[in-house]
Amino acid sequence: SKMKVRLRKTCTNCTASSLQTYYYNIKALAKLGGHDEVPNNHKWVNASLLAKARKTLPLMKFKNMTIAGMKALAAYGKKNEEWAKAMQESTLNYNKERDKQKRTKRESANWPKEGYKALSKLANTLHDEVEHLYEKAPAKVTYPELWQMMRHFVMLFYSRHALRGDLADVRIKRSGSNYIEKKGKKWHLHVGQHKTVKAHGPIELDLDDAVGKQLDKYLIYLRAKTKHKFLLSTKRYGNKLTRKDMMQMIRNVTKERLGLNIGIQMIRVLKTTDHFKSIDESAKLRGELAHGPSMQWKYVSRE
Repeated sequence: SKMKVRLRKTCTNCTASSLQTYYYNIKALAKLGGHDEVPNNHKWVNASLLAKARKTLPLMKFKNMTIAGMKALAAYGKKNEEWAKAMQESTLNYNKERDKQKRTKRESANWPKEGYKALSKLANTLHDEVEHLYEKAPAKVTYPELWQMMRHFVMLFYSRHALRGDLADVRIKRSGSNYIEKKGKKWHLHVGQHKTVKAHGPIELDLDDAVGKQLDKYLIYLRAKTKHKFLLSTKRYGNKLTRKDMMQMIRNVTKERLGLNIGIQMIRVLKTTDHFKSIDESAKLRGELAHGPSMQWKYVSRE
């Protein structure tokens, strides 16, 4: 799309994952403005759209949309003081709310009774549903069955590790910026391209034993059925799963099984809140989240 090209030209210091996030948010903003596609001129990023976003969106979403608006304007080579002021104010207000460590309305409505442990229970349920598929010959499973195996693996992974959406861009061998590799008997994840890589460097993560054990089984089937060399696959044709679709899959399965709308951001807040009392794990968790100490503190959510 033309907007993707414009973003790459104007946001030269942005990581690939950040560019992708900005693009998706710009598309969402355009949809809010009544456009099926992102227009080719800047006129739609106007005062009426800003007013609509301010009136209809919760604070965090509004903050993200003001950032999207500013990125879109920059891509068009335009400036808008009203949008710039809204972005600054919403970011400041969001940080003030997070500094209070008070649960937002959305967090309260979607907070599991068991907290982060609810994801482990969900992963166990999904495991029981796919266990019989591992009795099949790898080449005999269908793409929808492989997708079920993958969905279980993703939820197991996020029940142990609070990565952003970068899992969708991980390769199954040492290649590119993000990949998994086995070091001895342990699986290791390297994420060299992520949102805060410039500030915190690559994420180096030794995978939880349960995740590694499941990965050993899942990879046999993934390699037998796909050629794209990435960790996650689509349900219909076995192509590489996009970050957007992975994140939607997580929301769908938590909504369907837990009755709660839980996404990546919420998972990160759940895990941080679950661990905030543990001083020994604090530094390790910062590395996983790719946060500094002050940002990690913002991710604690109290009732």
